[in-house]
Amino acid sequence: MNPHEAWQSVLGLLQMEMPRASFETWVRDTEVLSLDLGVMIVATRNEYARDWLESRLTDTVQRLLIGILHQSMSVQFVVGDSKNTELEPEDEEGDEEEVAIEAVQWLDYDKIVQPHKQVVVKGYLRRLGMEIGPKAVWLYIGFHQAAWKLRDHEKGSGMALYSRNVMRFSGLSFGGFWRSLRHAGIRSQLNGLVQRIDPPHDRKYHRGRDGRPHRVPIRYQVCMTPRLTSADSAAVYSRLKDLMNSGTSLLQALQQLLAVEDVMELLTPIESDKPVLPFNTVMEMARLESGKEMDPKVDHLAQELQRRIINCLGDIHIPHYFILETIKRYNLTPAQSWLVTVARDMAYLNARTGERRESVTFKNGYLEMAALIGSARYKTVQSWLSPHWSTQKRGGDLTRFLSEVQAIGSNTYTDLRVESMTRTFRVLLDEPLDANGRNRVDANGTNMAVANGTNSWTQMEVIVDANGTNMVDANGTDLSSFKHPLNTFKKNTSTTQHAHSAQKTEEEAGTVPPFWELETLLGQNDVHPKVQKELLEVQASVHAFVSWVLYVASPQSGNLSDPLGYAISRLREHCLREARGVFRKFADLPPAELLMLIDTTPSKPYEIPVQVDHPLAAAWIKAMGFNNHLLPVVRIILFGEKENE
Repeated sequence: MNPHEAWQSVLGLLQMEMPRASFETWVRDTEVLSLDLGVMIVATRNEYARDWLESRLTDTVQRLLIGILHQSMSVQFVVGDSKNTELEPEDEEGDEEEVAIEAVQWLDYDKIVQPHKQVVVKGYLRRLGMEIGPKAVWLYIGFHQAAWKLRDHEKGSGMALYSRNVMRFSGLSFGGFWRSLRHAGIRSQLNGLVQRIDPPHDRKYHRGRDGRPHRVPIRYQVCMTPRLTSADSAAVYSRLKDLMNSGTSLLQALQQLLAVEDVMELLTPIESDKPVLPFNTVMEMARLESGKEMDPKVDHLAQELQRRIINCLGDIHIPHYFILETIKRYNLTPAQSWLVTVARDMAYLNARTGERRESVTFKNGYLEMAALIGSARYKTVQSWLSPHWSTQKRGGDLTRFLSEVQAIGSNTYTDLRVESMTRTFRVLLDEPLDANGRNRVDANGTNMAVANGTNSWTQMEVIVDANGTNMVDANGTDLSSFKHPLNTFKKNTSTTQHAHSAQKTEEEAGTVPPFWELETLLGQNDVHPKVQKELLEVQASVHAFVSWVLYVASPQSGNLSDPLGYAISRLREHCLREARGVFRKFADLPPAELLMLIDTTPSKPYEIPVQVDHPLAAAWIKAMGFNNHLLPVVRIILFGEKENE
């Protein structure tokens, strides 16, 4: 029997054993590439299919192959697009000597943070952010980076990307990203930066490979060069018009503006009695003044002037680690994370040579800092940085990144009440972790620890957006509270008794289901009947539901706080996609074992965790922490009752 026939036999057996939706989604499109020395290599459609098959079907497929081929077999899943590079040897050059390189003496900090991985955007976003606000800035950064990803992979313009590729570097949570993108005010601020081409209410569908209708990708145009602010556009256009009114040609006027040594002089506002039309770029100004087909020389000079203005503040380098880890771990709002980014950029003295300073001075104090994040409320920034205003604080602890110090050469006592007083802050330029990846340090270099002496990884506070209001989900419910009433009054007795005894009585064992049922979980959590019907009709994965509930309860989820709502939203987005990593393994555990892990993890301060003998115990502690106040909520969602007091 050849490899192709053997794999077809495996597919036939899997089709009879697996749910139809799972087989159609993950298994049907696989194909065998080779069979050599007892190893069968199978190609999958994408990385998600490869990961799904590796985690769920490796043992099953190997068992089936052994029964079919009557020999010891192992299977390896690879992505189909990478089969040529992974399986075919490269041509060897005759005189080329082989070189073996081994990287040693890595610093742990460099391994974790990888400072060389950065998002680079124009420093002009500092000025533009004062006009459009931090949420619009982070959205633009996400779209900008996704567009560069297409260019790096040499894909054509207009290629489709998954929204997660845009969301990944936007510095926003899943809900925050979509709420911001659909917000009418933020969409207007993105004019000239990110523009949706399709009408907002025009939904188009096409039939996918699974036979179901799928929405056609939404088309966006991303301007790789940011637009000018309204004030800068008016200042440049007024100077251009003054030169042309004095008899200077458009070409000569652009040459004179380019000859100005200090670009900031061009951006200084000038008084004008006539209203100035809004322009996004200098090229639009030149196109309007040409009145006909623009001369290529004029277009070239307009682009040079636009480039010089945009580059006047250099580049902002944002580490990937800050966007992907620090923002979520320290619960920073978009406004806070943008203020830290701007402060770090201002702290650099010479970006070309790498010389830097760790302090930055704001001449107008809190007023200037609030203006940098596009806010008129200086007291918001004041509450972030004042250790005495704990009740007014929103978001994360910004004092870990900005620590106020006395200005050099100043004998004036820093008065908290004066909003316009000059203030100097020491900025934490590196990411807040030490070499072993555990201790967090603030801007002063001191360790941040909780009351029991352990290092605090996250701050689970009320979830708020940049303006300090509570975030709500699509149904209008408050995400910072838990509103899942109990549907039973039966007292729940732990089946594990905190893992001290393996003996279970029949009464205790009856309180935990032998396996997960999605219909039961949705019903006991009072999910809307229409949503229940929708998820059950598409055969949504119950293991995916459990994995997302556990993910939200973990510190890795950042500022998510509604496990039930988030899990349902992910299932409605994709009925089979699970939380990746170790959460998939937790969801595969029998309910009794998962309950044992939940009950052995303290949910209140000063409780002592209970040691448990389980293969995933170490992974559970690493993922969920030594103390997790969201686990009682998980217990209510999955088992319907509170923990036994």
